[in-house]
Amino acid sequence: MPTFKMRYLLTALVPLAVAGCVSTEDQRAADQEKCASYGYRPGSNSFADCMRDQDEQRADDQRRTMNDLERQDRRDRKRRNDLQSTASPSVIDDRPQYDKDGNPNFDTQGNYIGCHGIGCQVDNPDADDNN
Repeated sequence: MPTFKMRYLLTALVPLAVAGCVSTEDQRAADQEKCASYGYRPGSNSFADCMRDQDEQRADDQRRTMNDLERQDRRDRKRRNDLQSTASPSVIDDRPQYDKDGNPNFDTQGNYIGCHGIGCQVDNPDADDNN
């Protein structure tokens, strides 16, 4: 089950709770007042359009809130996965980090460059020992 941060949960629940506290009749009365304040007369086509627009706006706001929460949840999951994949590598690099003189065996990008100093010899298992 995905875990949500508390603020995201509150962001989703507060509008729903506020909407849940207002009865359908109270919401309708508020919408009617708003449409009347725009100058539309009850019973006119313009008033009906305004009432529909209020309802659609409320639905769009809820949809937008849920989409934002889902997008944030996907982003959080991706970040967690990225952190987990970089935090614990599956293979431990057992190559020495420094040669015997204290020179690094890796370049600044983390690529192994090995021992390249004077007098530094590397055993070659393919070399012919019969020289």
